[in-house]
Amino acid sequence: MTPDFLKVTEVVALAEGIQGFELRHPQGLPLQPFSAGSHLRVKTPAGMLRQYSLCNDPAETDRYRIAVKRESQGRGGSASMVDQLRPGDLLEVGAPQNQFDLDVRASRLLLIAGGIGITPIKAMIDSLPQRRSWRLLYAGRSRASMAFAHELEMAYGDRVIIHADDERGGRPDLDAFLSGPRAEVYVCGPEPLLAALIDRVPADRLHY
Repeated sequence: MTPDFLKVTEVVALAEGIQGFELRHPQGLPLQPFSAGSHLRVKTPAGMLRQYSLCNDPAETDRYRIAVKRESQGRGGSASMVDQLRPGDLLEVGAPQNQFDLDVRASRLLLIAGGIGITPIKAMIDSLPQRRSWRLLYAGRSRASMAFAHELEMAYGDRVIIHADDERGGRPDLDAFLSGPRAEVYVCGPEPLLAALIDRVPADRLHY
């Protein structure tokens, strides 16, 4: 079972304003299993409770990975994570929970991420069998602000479309991405992106 406290074993800059944290059992024991789309409830160094999506492959039983975007206009929870946590620190967490479950029976998947919304989507991609039919549209302001963009391109090639607004001169063409055979659509991102997809995808095929 997951202990009340996990040890921070790695801290890495993933993108502008986004820090990645690796968490392990303090005694090196296996962690509680999780499924793609799960999140951890974390007590931040500032004392606030926050939920962060797990962004590593659920097949990994020895670590959790989360990514935190520092919100300078927030109430201090994310800022305390980015500014204060260092390797060796203990972080109070709850057990993994999933409110964004991936339907493993779906034959075709379209995955859409906006900004830090890539975190649960990445775990979904890493969990999929190699032969599963899927594509990813990952949108952000710039490549420098997009965690895992290079990693996903290198690992999955043309299955991944990176849309950086400053390179493409505007927002992504959702209609073009959604065209084609019937697919289950999974999206995580800011409210305007969700609203645009609610207008375009039947409710029984849209997961967010």
